[in-house]
Amino acid sequence: MARNSSYYKAEKKIADARYTKSNHLDLSYPSYELGQGKLNELPVSLLKLPKLQELNLSFNDFKQLPKWLMQLKKLEVLNLAQNNFKSLPKWLDQLNELRELDISGNILTSFPKCLRKLTKLESINLNENQLKEIPDWIGELTNLRRIYLKKNELKDLPDSIVQINKKLLTLELSDNPLNNELGAAQKVGFSAIQEYLEAKAEEKITLNEAKLILIGEGEVGKTSLLGALRGDPWIEKRKTTHGVEVDIKTLTLTDDESGKKITFNGWDFGGQNIYRHTHQLFFTTPAIYLAVWNPRRGPEQCCVDEWIKMVKHRAYDESRQEERPRIFVVATHGGPKERLAHIDEQSLRDEFGDLIVSFHHVDSHKKNGLEELKKAIAKTAAEIPSVGRTVPANWKNVLDSLREMSEAQPYITFKQFQSTCNQLKVTNKLANTYAAILNELGHLIHYDGDAELRNTVILKPEWLSKAISYVLEDKQVKEQNGLVRHDRLKEIWNASDRPVRERYPDELHPVFLKLMERFDLSYRVVIPEEHAPKCSLVAQLVPGRRSEGWEQEWPKESEPGDTERTQVCRLVDAETGRTVRVEGLMYRLIVRLHRYSLGRNNFFNSRHWKTGMILDDGPNGRAFIEEVGGDIYIKVRAAYPERFLHLLCEEVRWLVEPFWIGLNCQFAVPCEPSCKGLLKLDEMIDYIKEGIDKVRCPVCAKFHLINDKLTTTAPRPDFFHAVKELKQGQEEIKLGMETGFKTVGTSLRRLISQADEQFAALMMTLTDPAKEGPRLFSFEPVDPNFLDKPKWIADKFRLTLWCEHSRLPLPVLTGDQRLGVYEIQISREWVRQSAPYLKVLSATLSLVLPIASSTTKYVMNETDDKTFAKQLDFVKTFAESFLDVGTHVSDWLVNNNDTNLEPAREIYAQGELLRKLHAILKDKDPYNSFGGLVCVQDKQYNYFWVHKQFADKYDLRVSLNHER
Repeated sequence: MARNSSYYKAEKKIADARYTKSNHLDLSYPSYELGQGKLNELPVSLLKLPKLQELNLSFNDFKQLPKWLMQLKKLEVLNLAQNNFKSLPKWLDQLNELRELDISGNILTSFPKCLRKLTKLESINLNENQLKEIPDWIGELTNLRRIYLKKNELKDLPDSIVQINKKLLTLELSDNPLNNELGAAQKVGFSAIQEYLEAKAEEKITLNEAKLILIGEGEVGKTSLLGALRGDPWIEKRKTTHGVEVDIKTLTLTDDESGKKITFNGWDFGGQNIYRHTHQLFFTTPAIYLAVWNPRRGPEQCCVDEWIKMVKHRAYDESRQEERPRIFVVATHGGPKERLAHIDEQSLRDEFGDLIVSFHHVDSHKKNGLEELKKAIAKTAAEIPSVGRTVPANWKNVLDSLREMSEAQPYITFKQFQSTCNQLKVTNKLANTYAAILNELGHLIHYDGDAELRNTVILKPEWLSKAISYVLEDKQVKEQNGLVRHDRLKEIWNASDRPVRERYPDELHPVFLKLMERFDLSYRVVIPEEHAPKCSLVAQLVPGRRSEGWEQEWPKESEPGDTERTQVCRLVDAETGRTVRVEGLMYRLIVRLHRYSLGRNNFFNSRHWKTGMILDDGPNGRAFIEEVGGDIYIKVRAAYPERFLHLLCEEVRWLVEPFWIGLNCQFAVPCEPSCKGLLKLDEMIDYIKEGIDKVRCPVCAKFHLINDKLTTTAPRPDFFHAVKELKQGQEEIKLGMETGFKTVGTSLRRLISQADEQFAALMMTLTDPAKEGPRLFSFEPVDPNFLDKPKWIADKFRLTLWCEHSRLPLPVLTGDQRLGVYEIQISREWVRQSAPYLKVLSATLSLVLPIASSTTKYVMNETDDKTFAKQLDFVKTFAESFLDVGTHVSDWLVNNNDTNLEPAREIYAQGELLRKLHAILKDKDPYNSFGGLVCVQDKQYNYFWVHKQFADKYDLRVSLNHER
């Protein structure tokens, strides 16, 4: 076998480890001390390190391990991440001192049997494999504290995991096709998974339930069809379902083949166009959909294919094929000949494949075709894996009790919810978990993490949809282009001319308003006039034309010193490759991005319309966003436009891809001003990797140099120069915050944007460890003579936590020099392994500190400034002392000039080391208070640890106390 230079470098590292008597060996790739190429063979000289305790082989090309490795009996930590292992050898069970095993990013299809005897294991990382199930014997590994199973193919967990459940600190299950309840618990958090698994282990019950959703245009017979399926009496000239009103009624069907008696929750939506955006909030998978149409009006007028597309892109996840939505196309109001004459079944099957189960014709009045449809629905539902799943018995009891209560009262207080659970022998702690899961599954609406929502439990979600419809249909709100006073909402929701049962009590109005904001339907606006009423904007009702005065806010030419960059987001069906226009995207963007609105301090300065908006982000520049033919054009003008452009593109991507399943955002750049062609970004990046330097425009057919289209407007400056200039410009930055950043110099604005970009990149690189504890800190040695001890093994350090929102040290925020400050023992080995992260962390905080202290009310005094600047300088210098001469870990995490370096991946690999620090802090702080930091999530479900005074700026406050 030909051996590359990395093999010989590995031999040298082994020799060095023998010489220094080190118990730790890092042979990962790219290890900056290795040569070119990945390792696929281990030097046998490794056996000369019989006392080796930690071995890192990550990011190499291993497919198997040599059997002689079993002789390293002292191994405690083995890292095999990002290789090509399909399985692990049986002899691995001889390494019975193993405490940590990382085999993430491989291609394992089954849980390694060799782990069963490794009873000392405390951490197993199996993220990003192809595991389909976890064996029952995992309960025998009673020392496990951390299990990572992200991005696998798991649907459930064995009951035996409860044997170690109380000792677990981490159980990561995200990005798995989990069953409904477990998947909902995973979204809520680790403690919810624990509580749910424990309840399920006590007593289980089979749940034969499915969701039946009737969709289609108005007046095609959806309500009559649901009534006929239920066996309700026929009603002549039935009232049209009102707006986004949703009627939910149950029916029970039995599958002849399996004998399963299945209860369906039938959702009947109104069909008017204006409500399609809101309909999609309720589409879920798995569910059975009836796409109803009227042959007398024809499939085109009934928009049959559009409704099916809505279901496909909202509820069809190709990775969860068995749980896909099942669609029946049902014609009403006519005879069989009309059906055959009016709908092209084959073309619908060609386009939507196995989403469509079958086509039916029914007459709801005469009952023709109903029995055939009912049998088909029951048979299809019985085949859905989640129908017949087991759930905790008391969970089913709580669900049944709440459904019974909802018949008499559409909402209750959370205390009433807890009381109901208590009566069914469910503890308050488990009740909290059940409330969160029921909310995720759509059985009720309750958000514990929101102060305005946590005290109310809405038992009938359809009740909220009707409340929204009244606002959307209000003549006054329409005339004011969506601007609505809160006192007008009171009049709308509690109108005296409506029956009492259709009115909403005053105490619910703040709840409904907050829910509309959470669903991206509206946001609260600022009107600076004295005694101005409180108002909100309902984005769906904004003007259809560009706002008056938009040309003044977006002139033809950029400001001096600014550069304009453009990217185009094209929405593409991942299965067919066709472009798609989605309903409601721009409305949601208007709400989501209102923090950048020109009118964030005065609503009347806003510039937005149905297809676009103008935004501003201070030093990061100004943006013009508009939908053109279904494509989203994003233009940014700034000294450094890349930061704001990237942020906005990611907002579009996040809004589209998680919400409209099966749609991809393809980003492109315009060809030339004289050409309407688009050059795909991912295609150009692939060309560069293949050594191709030109791309051809599909419209004008001209070739363009790719680097000209990808080059950033400005390279990153020397790090020390950047920090110095930011510190010197603090007064200028502060003035810019008060008067506008046009007064701030181009160079300084560019640096502010680059520092902000650096901070965001660091947060995203270490997003997983954020679930367990904060990521920002600085430290200094307790012993002032520490630097005189070059051979130290472990020593005491004074560590200070930082707020991830304000980007300031906690003592600066609180004025208390004790809060968030810990005296802890840190080992030399931890610092050595963490050196790449520590260097980038300290560099990043050095960059953002001058900006943070200039743009907040927490102005640092001279003593604090020197103290924390000194700490950051110490951490940076300290970390660099552990990096060998040939090591290149850049101060800048993103956009390095040297494309061979991969600092982001190097930092990502530090996640486990950060978790070890969290464990040390938890020992010092058993209540996980972290000096007043709380864990929150933004709308993209990213975790942040912020001081409690900033928690209300985020969408959800998360309870992550992992200690039992």
